Amino acid sequence: MCLLAIMNRVVADAPLVVGANREESYARGGEPPRILDGPTRILCGTDPQAGGTWFGVNQHGVLAAITNRLKSALPTQPRSRGMLVRDLLACASAADALNLACRELSSNRYAGCNVVIADIHRVEVVQAGDWLRVRPLTPGIHVVTNHDVNSASDPRTRHAIDWLERHSFRTADECLLALAELCGRTEPPPICLRGDDRGTVSSTLLALAPTLLRGRFLHAQGPPDRTPFADLSHLLRQLAPGKPLPIDH
Repeated sequence: MCLLAIMNRVVADAPLVVGANREESYARGGEPPRILDGPTRILCGTDPQAGGTWFGVNQHGVLAAITNRLKSALPTQPRSRGMLVRDLLACASAADALNLACRELSSNRYAGCNVVIADIHRVEVVQAGDWLRVRPLTPGIHVVTNHDVNSASDPRTRHAIDWLERHSFRTADECLLALAELCGRTEPPPICLRGDDRGTVSSTLLALAPTLLRGRFLHAQGPPDRTPFADLSHLLRQLAPGKPLPIDH
């Protein structure tokens, strides 16, 4: 299961700061983030098997990310959930992406998942297991794995929230430093997972500011406990150079 740590309106200079650990088979680790051109330009990593993504942001400042979730009755030939994320990142606003996610996930074409859809104004999680539920997130710290948002039954979720809440944050850079440390933690319950054939294969950090020019995008192309984060903020700026994010959707 993947893990998403979300800091919603915790600091003034970046209304949204997110840390994401991708957990997958080592043979399917994923290609590093790059800009995908199209009617809407996207910055994301790419799954080598299905071509989708697990975490990305587009030129309009819309973020979409996904984790797995249990579902009792699976479709016979489920569509790639990563391709759904690609579809959401083609949307011009978080509101449009949320509507599309709800339509698609109501169609029983997908295995279970949690989908995070956000911009600097709103953060919502679509919980799509045996039933569909949309959870708007209040300002503060939230964690999503393969359970409900902030699930008290998940030791990793509890640990991540407790660990982050013990810190105080004044700037986006302080948030990013804390998330980088959190994503690489291997002490029980581990945030960075190690297994024989699968575990945490990469980690991505994003700070969305009122303009993409002031945002930050960091990525570790490997387990974050032993892989340095590279600063790819120049790719974020290349999405829409000098263009402010929309004030309202």
